[in-house]
Amino acid sequence: MKRSFRIIAAALAAVMIAAAIPAFAAGFSDVESDRWSAPDIAYAVEKGYMNGTGNGRFSPEDTMTRAMVVTVLWRRDGSPSAKYQPVFADVAKDAYYAAAVMWSKSEGIVNGTSASEFSPDAKVTREQLAAMLKRYTESHRFLSSAKTDLGAFSDAGTVSEYAVDSMSWAVGAGLISGTTKTTLSPGGSATREQFAAILHRYDGVKFSYSKAIAKLNPVYPEEGDVIDVTSALAKRFILRFGWGDFDDPEHPERVYDWLPDEDSAFLNKENGRGTSDPCPITFRWTCNDPTRLMRFQISESEDMKTAAGVTVGPIVSETDGVYSCTVTNFKTGTRYFWRVITDFRGNSPVASFSTAPSRVRQLFVEGGSNVRDLGGGVNAEGKRVRQGAIYRGAEVELADETGHCLTDRGRQILAYDLGVKTRVDLQAESVGAERHLGKWYGVGYVVTPCSEKWVPILTGEGAERMKAIFDVVLDTDRYPIYFHCHAGADRTGTVAAMLELLLGIDMEDIRLDYDLTSLALWDLRSWYDGNEGDREAFFAELAAMFPDAATPQEQAEAFALSIGVTREKIDAFREYMLLD
Repeated sequence: MKRSFRIIAAALAAVMIAAAIPAFAAGFSDVESDRWSAPDIAYAVEKGYMNGTGNGRFSPEDTMTRAMVVTVLWRRDGSPSAKYQPVFADVAKDAYYAAAVMWSKSEGIVNGTSASEFSPDAKVTREQLAAMLKRYTESHRFLSSAKTDLGAFSDAGTVSEYAVDSMSWAVGAGLISGTTKTTLSPGGSATREQFAAILHRYDGVKFSYSKAIAKLNPVYPEEGDVIDVTSALAKRFILRFGWGDFDDPEHPERVYDWLPDEDSAFLNKENGRGTSDPCPITFRWTCNDPTRLMRFQISESEDMKTAAGVTVGPIVSETDGVYSCTVTNFKTGTRYFWRVITDFRGNSPVASFSTAPSRVRQLFVEGGSNVRDLGGGVNAEGKRVRQGAIYRGAEVELADETGHCLTDRGRQILAYDLGVKTRVDLQAESVGAERHLGKWYGVGYVVTPCSEKWVPILTGEGAERMKAIFDVVLDTDRYPIYFHCHAGADRTGTVAAMLELLLGIDMEDIRLDYDLTSLALWDLRSWYDGNEGDREAFFAELAAMFPDAATPQEQAEAFALSIGVTREKIDAFREYMLLD
């Protein structure tokens, strides 16, 4: 009987002891039950905001990293779905924090440390954490008006300028307290246990919603505006070409007689990267609430559901209440719809404008050169050639004396804004070379070497290589594609001319497309200058090879068929590229 009593007493004592020790203390060997942060850690873990660091530890004194902060806030919001977009080179798709980073960036809570880096392992300071929490609060449209004078802290002067407002708010809201009665330690580490305590306090704050409706109104472009996005130099070039004043094979240099001195300077590759970029449009609107998180939206449909495929810059504040955003890479002859939305209440009306028709669509791809859309013009049958399907240009990765090599932003523009799925490299020198990055941002990389150009591609090994190129560039399932050689002139020009012939584009426009390379980072080009390949002889030889073909288009089709391209593939290509 006494033995049984002792067993029962021991069991009761064990239960009492277990009850006296919080469960989290048993779960984390480095969190003592009487530690100041123990209740906060228990709360954060119970809520699912924070986890341990492994091996039964919580690591309360470790510093929070940027990845940790966004992950915790993401969990607090219920782990919302966020589509992975490889914007940051240092955020892998399979990283535990990848979805949280995408979410935090889309919500305007935490941005990258640069255009291409997020720095997930960077340590977070107390003032940085305050700024993140303030943006997180505002993203939910909570008022963040609670402020306090930081003058009571002897180190208030060390708070970074960008963080003064955030620290004042965080202290005023009771989220962050001093490390002592007189010090704030804004540059000190934000530890895991401190963050757990802040989360516990945060859930106890009764924030008020902002009930004001923001008033936003478009200013420019105005409804119905028609804007020419072709560069001024390109427009003069095209206009001169249309006059036909220099359509003289005996004097190709006359092509450039019309250029004034200030323009001709652009065409010397020693004086800059050239003028192959289009004109951007700077959108402006008013907003009466500077605290709003605004987002610029542009679409090809009034319901704003069709992606515009343009390159959108950041929103900037010009003057009180006036904001702007610069956008480029518009299609020509296209109607667009735009608006500005806020994170809570109040969106601008949808406004529309159109871009002027043009025979050329220039493109800006940061670090690149001579990039154009093969579409945009009208063929001999009056059908418009689809834009956004086939792009041509110069090398995108070789950094040498020519100076063109895509920046990371340039790669993103090509992959995301222009939607390129396949990059076709025509350079024979790329075979086996280690200078290329290969596949980036989901863009497939195909090397189809084209050593020959113009006349030599019509027979022998040149024709065999053209067959391999056609197999790729006529495959609409690979679109949009970007094909290039080194300068984007002759090897690229040969392939472009063949595609343009198959589409029934006028010879005048084919010649113009070649000559427009002059506006890039390269020497002056003229269709009639035979130094880089006799282009007139190319068309004469093509006609001689297929005397029964009545038009250049039929001659190009006969050539494609003769090297093994199927009629079905040619017809599918034309059906996709030509619009009524």
